This record gives sequence, C-alpha cells and structure tokens, in this order.
Amino acid sequence: MITKFYVPKNIFSQILISEISDKSTLDIEFFPASLIAKEISGKKNTVGLIPSMDLITNRDLFVSSEIGISFNALLSNSYIHFKEEQETINELLLKGDVSSNEVILSKILFKEFYDVEIRTTLLNREVADFKDNILIAGDENYQKELFLNGLSFSEEIIELLNAPYVNFVLASFSEDAIKEFSSDYKNQFQNGHSENFNELFPSFPQSSLDFLSVNIQHLIFDFDEQDREGITQLLQMPYYHGLIKDIIDVKFV
Repeated sequence: MITKFYVPKNIFSQILISEISDKSTLDIEFFPASLIAKEISGKKNTVGLIPSMDLITNRDLFVSSEIGISFNALLSNSYIHFKEEQETINELLLKGDVSSNEVILSKILFKEFYDVEIRTTLLNREVADFKDNILIAGDENYQKELFLNGLSFSEEIIELLNAPYVNFVLASFSEDAIKEFSSDYKNQFQNGHSENFNELFPSFPQSSLDFLSVNIQHLIFDFDEQDREGITQLLQMPYYHGLIKDIIDVKFV
C-alpha cells in the first residue's frame, strides 16, 4: 500500500526524507507548511508534517509521539531580524513559508520577553535590507546566509518553554496510518545525521553548509519524552495568553 506523505518545503524536511532508505511505499509531496493540514484532512492513507500550532484548528488529527521535526538549540527554520536603534517594537513582518507557528508564537514571544503586543503582517515582496522588524521562515535563511545576522526563533521558543521546540508534528486523520508509518520508519531516524550536506544542498553558500554541519545534532526526528512534553507545553501557551478558550488534548499515537 502506498502512503501519501506531505512535507513542508524546507531543508529540514529534505534531510528527513534523505534518511529514509526505502521510499518505495511513499508518495512524497513537498507543500507549503500552512496548507498541509488541509491536504491530509479526511484522508486515510495519508500523513503529513504539519506546524504544531495547526493542531489548534485541527483537533481531530492523530499525532505521532515518535516522529516529527524538533530543535533543541540554535538551529532553526526561522530567524528574526530587528531594525537598528529602536526603543520598542509594534509590528513584525513575516516572510517566507510562514505558518501558524510564526504567527501565533511570535506574538507570545514578544509579550513574554519584551512585554509588548505586536501585530504581524505577511510580506510578499523581496527584502533588500532590514529597515523593518522581520521574521523569515524557510530556506531563504540558508540560501542567502540570512541566519548569520538573525535571531534563532527556535532558540527563543526553547528558552521560553525550557523544552525543545517542536516545529512540525507528524499527523494524520487516520490512527492506523500514523502507527504504520512509525512502525516502518522510526528506526531510520535513530542513527544520527550526516554532517556533510554538499550533495543535498549544492547551491548553498559554504557558510550555510558549515553551520548545518556543526549544529545538525540539534535537529531531532526521533522524539522522546522531552519532545512530547515540548508539544504539550507549546500548545498550552495560546490558552494561557487568552488566544484560545480551552487547552488542547493532543491525540498522541
């Protein structure tokens, strides 16, 4: 049986896919992160890596307790850039493969750390310089070496939670699909990562490749109790900040 597997269009999904030795029973499709939850809804033989915050509006989905994309230090899919010489911040522009994580968690982050309420605005144009406060999500951070001057979104969330930042969870409308995927592939993610990404990302600048090599141990696909606790804590934050009315009960499998 072929399983449809939707993954976000970013380098960390590519690394995850590269670690699966036999993909013959997977139909893999890269998709914008914000659209994957909709694609897997109501479908049996389908799984997807969805942004953790998408569980707020998709509470019927089953979630793997064993597989996902988590960060436990500096490495990140998103980076924040601040304009210089400002006393406070009112607006944060969002650019790239933006998802509910960046929209919701950036507001919580700035309230917790800086005691300011920011508004977020999606940005579609290219950015030649950083005259505004901007969060960039996705591969542009590494394609253009933007991570060098940005603040790691993952690291900020980790500090806030005192737990790993689970960026993406493996989810499905079907409990059996999650069980089967975990059974077939979880062992593939227990052997550590390659430290050479020259072939996987041949167009990346050397500084980006070096950064990935040095920090790749902070990328987690094989979840343990800390990561599961990270998911739980992450999903409690919107409730404590009055953004949702009740705490989400994650349907772990």
